[in-house]
Amino acid sequence: MSGSRNFLDADNSLMERNLRFIKNDFEENLSQYFSSGPVSGANDNYGNSTSSSSNSAPPREYRVVQPTPGFCIKSFKVNTNEKYFINVCQTEEIPPPEDITETELTEILNSDEPSSYRIPMSISEPRVTKDKSDNPVDAVDFAVNPKFFAKIEKSILFRDFFLVLIAEALSEKYNVQIKVDKAIILTKRKFIGTLVSHRVRNNDVKNVLSSYRNPSKDDLSKLKSLEGGQKQLVQEINANEVNALRNQSEQLKQQESVRIKQEISQASSTVPDYKLRARIKDEEVEEVQAEFFLPKCISSQEITLDIGEDRILLESMKHGYLFDKFVNYRLNQERARAIFDKTNKMLQIRIPVISA
Repeated sequence: MSGSRNFLDADNSLMERNLRFIKNDFEENLSQYFSSGPVSGANDNYGNSTSSSSNSAPPREYRVVQPTPGFCIKSFKVNTNEKYFINVCQTEEIPPPEDITETELTEILNSDEPSSYRIPMSISEPRVTKDKSDNPVDAVDFAVNPKFFAKIEKSILFRDFFLVLIAEALSEKYNVQIKVDKAIILTKRKFIGTLVSHRVRNNDVKNVLSSYRNPSKDDLSKLKSLEGGQKQLVQEINANEVNALRNQSEQLKQQESVRIKQEISQASSTVPDYKLRARIKDEEVEEVQAEFFLPKCISSQEITLDIGEDRILLESMKHGYLFDKFVNYRLNQERARAIFDKTNKMLQIRIPVISA
């Protein structure tokens, strides 16, 4: 997949060697403590798993960590206008990549072995959350080391390279294709929804540290601690960690319940007759105009209208009307106007467009 510059090419081998996909299910996180039967471990990149017998408690081969906020990226799915949010968060438990310059990164990406540079990261399961207009949207978390996070904040080259890796990962793991060229970093929002916990496997950390060409003393010390010593079979349970996982599980269940109710509501709704027009001035769209024929409605109190950044959502639950459409313009939500004519049952909307 190619980015916006020719030095941002990344092939599948680069993605496979850089990424470790982490599953954040509440039940799996707790199974390492409470299970009395065989316990399945986290799947690796090649679909293998580990297990233990029912006669012994499984060794804890990973740590459950709660990343801290970083920044939020808003992108859009390919071939649709559906928004897709990416929370880029940070945790010290994920090792940083080797510290290289922009010139060195450019040379590596243009070389015959672009996969020689690894970006350790952890990816959460995608989930449904709410945007600032309280509409359901898809979101996913990518966790990286704070040192690398600081680098992508300062360097456009590293940031673009990281965006390409994100797009590759979402496509490969979850079959989600996003528009890299349309990605927007939301400077006033560090994350959307709730950041979930991640599992960082000791073996993954060891593999990353072992790949360093010039490891520091701290890197060597950490690598030695991971390689030596017998694994504990009995470990102390962190009550705060368990409570956080339980709360996370409840939130995910509530979000899924809301999603199912919305799908049921949409399945029984009808799209009203409507017209959408764009008023053009000086060869630019100045205003979006919409008309909806709602013959069953007798008052505007029976109509719910929500104008988002690029979305028009109209609903009348009493009469089963539902209109939900994205537009290719940035809408001025604050200046939107709507009038419902009780005589002809027509709702008219005028929404100014913010100039690009």
